[in-house]
Amino acid sequence: MSPPSAHSQTDRPSSSELPEPRSWRHRGNSCFFALHLGLPSTVRCSRSPSRMAEVTTVPAETPDPFNEFGDYHNWTQLLQYLNYTFTSCDTHLDENTKRVMLFILYLAIFVVGLVENLLVIWVNWHTWGRKNLVNLYILNMAVADLGVLLSLPVWMLEAMLDYTWLWGSFLCRFTHYFYFANMYSSIFFLSCLSVDRYVSLATSSHFWHQHQHRVRRLLCCGVWVFAALLPFLEVAYTQLVDPFEPMCIFLAPFETYDEWALAISLATTIFGFLIPFSIIAVFNILTACHLRRSKPESRKHCLLIYAYIVVFLVCWLPYHIVLTLLTLDGSHFIFGCSGANFLYFFFDIIDCFSLLHCVANPILYNFLSKSFRSKLISAVVKYIPKDQISQKGQNPSSSSTQHSIVITKDNLPPN
Repeated sequence: MSPPSAHSQTDRPSSSELPEPRSWRHRGNSCFFALHLGLPSTVRCSRSPSRMAEVTTVPAETPDPFNEFGDYHNWTQLLQYLNYTFTSCDTHLDENTKRVMLFILYLAIFVVGLVENLLVIWVNWHTWGRKNLVNLYILNMAVADLGVLLSLPVWMLEAMLDYTWLWGSFLCRFTHYFYFANMYSSIFFLSCLSVDRYVSLATSSHFWHQHQHRVRRLLCCGVWVFAALLPFLEVAYTQLVDPFEPMCIFLAPFETYDEWALAISLATTIFGFLIPFSIIAVFNILTACHLRRSKPESRKHCLLIYAYIVVFLVCWLPYHIVLTLLTLDGSHFIFGCSGANFLYFFFDIIDCFSLLHCVANPILYNFLSKSFRSKLISAVVKYIPKDQISQKGQNPSSSSTQHSIVITKDNLPPN
């Protein structure tokens, strides 16, 4: 359903014809989706590509916005118009249960991912050397994943507060910027790692072997710069508004809102999924094929490489499918009120599910590696007093501990 033309005087309801405002609740992934749908009373939006709060019901005594303004030509008038005009649809989805479930999921991802990525950063930092500069991408990816995780407490509290924003105008913009910059960085470093592994394995170029360390450093700097620039497309129009309660929302200029909404949605899907997934899939498949030809016994390594592709696909494909469907529905209304409400409701859960990449990356690229586990034990042993190590080594009942210490001593870096 489209709003009446701005020049139409006959379609506007008079103040005596305005119905009582309804308390129908609508959850969307960004306000440009919800506003295009023309859904009444509550327009509430989350992080993809804009994280927003909700617009509460206009009180019954609110004056007719069209008495003072001839036509609606800004967001305030349009939101009030939506409250008065469109019929509601009830899909019987339990928002309270969803908020509790989201809080639990966010908390679990935050705690587990925080521990994993801190360990990855700590181990790689303490075992740093020119020989293992290939791990530069892994270290930077862990830093980016840690940045994503550090934004989760805000999203957890916002979900429990029914998407009311209580942290001021600066954090409204900065939190969105910080989240997206680190999200893009993590995905880009994963793409760089996929390319680097294949090139290092397959090429015999003298130039690559001579300049590979410099190339890796330059690529990492370039990734951070590019990922830092991408979120400005959205953050430029993210702002704190308080018509009825504080909301951190994306509000592009009213006249060009459709163009901005489409641009942000396409940029998120293209740079956040289509290009990175193509790179990750192609170069990991090439790496697996090269391993099978050169080392037929490396079946386990090939399965792990295919797991890299599958995990990335599982984490991000549902997110971008729903994002694309909501973008299409925002322009063409292909799902109707009930269908769109269903998508909006489950998009929050899918959005949260995509954050599992912060938990999966440390496992796939670090903890499954024997080399990393050995480095982890070595780093831990360095901080254990020598007298405790000798006492454990003399204890005949702790054979597994003795074995671990013997292994790590051989791998300790020279003093």
